Amino acid sequence: MGLKNIQLLKLLKEDNRTYQDGYDDSDEFEMENEYDGSDEVDDSDEGDHLCYLIRSMFGNYGLSTTVERNDLDISVYVYLQRKEKMKNVLKAFDVVYKMRRDILPQYQSEFELYESKQGMPILSFDFYYSDREDDDDVDEPF
Repeated sequence: MGLKNIQLLKLLKEDNRTYQDGYDDSDEFEMENEYDGSDEVDDSDEGDHLCYLIRSMFGNYGLSTTVERNDLDISVYVYLQRKEKMKNVLKAFDVVYKMRRDILPQYQSEFELYESKQGMPILSFDFYYSDREDDDDVDEPF
């Protein structure tokens, strides 16, 4: 969201318009603080905020997680107990469903269940950025 606002400010500055309810094309208005690009939002800050948001979503359900990102791809690891109640496993999938619907609609996702070296189960959710509407023609193994 922050990046879109910055792009809007650049566009308004180029068109010599004001950032108000209506646009004023007159030359009478000058921006008090000229935009010099110093307050640009770093993509890593947005990515870190997204990871924090994902961790907090899982934390709200009482699930222990780790969130990692590699460029635009995101991996979420949910740590479970050796014997876990079914409702806790379903909570994890519920959070992932909400994430896909609300904050990551442009991502494709996969999950995997495996054990750590200590024998503890881990649910792994991988989200891959996709800018295409239809990914049916992507080369997939199955």
